[in-house]
Amino acid sequence: MRLKPPLRLAACRAFLDGIQSKAFVVILALLTTNWPLSIGVSAFVTTAFAESDRGQTLPPLPGIIATDSLTIAKAERPASGLWITCSEGPQIRLALNTRLPIEEEFARNGTRPEERTHIIILAENIRTVQAIKHAPHMLFRQATWRRDGENDVVLTPPLSVEKASLLSQAFLPAPPAVVRIDIAETGTEMRGTADGRAIAEFTRRCLESP
Repeated sequence: MRLKPPLRLAACRAFLDGIQSKAFVVILALLTTNWPLSIGVSAFVTTAFAESDRGQTLPPLPGIIATDSLTIAKAERPASGLWITCSEGPQIRLALNTRLPIEEEFARNGTRPEERTHIIILAENIRTVQAIKHAPHMLFRQATWRRDGENDVVLTPPLSVEKASLLSQAFLPAPPAVVRIDIAETGTEMRGTADGRAIAEFTRRCLESP
């Protein structure tokens, strides 16, 4: 059975709109009757769901269990999310979930400790030398990078009180336009989704927890 173009178009539209309905299920069922086409659709659906979920869900973190978290930045392409996390100690860390533009032949799946990570925060999307030079930034010399399937998870070491304060100040008076994280000679950019007051309150609540 060969699907007509309208059915293929309907399948794509249903997926892109995030419709999880009986109609979408029927369309996928029709696609499976065409085996070569279904293989391509299956790969597309798997990749697209991984993309969309990456910026929405805090993944399991290497070596720690987060007891609380707050999303502070997101991006759509590539789908990415940045969280401030609280774990036993108590400890404050930053956790990134993204897909770094590094081919598998250069970075295989696995966990890499002690990766140098640099974070720069721009209140506005202005890339002049002066704006970048004076922008708040943080350098971590021992971050952990885990590559697993379609995801790259980067976890910083615990933030000092000074760095936690710098982070909250950098997100004032409003979420920044650019939050860039560089690791392994590449990086990703996101837009801030929380302001400094929310970050300061999260930090206070975490550090005061028993």
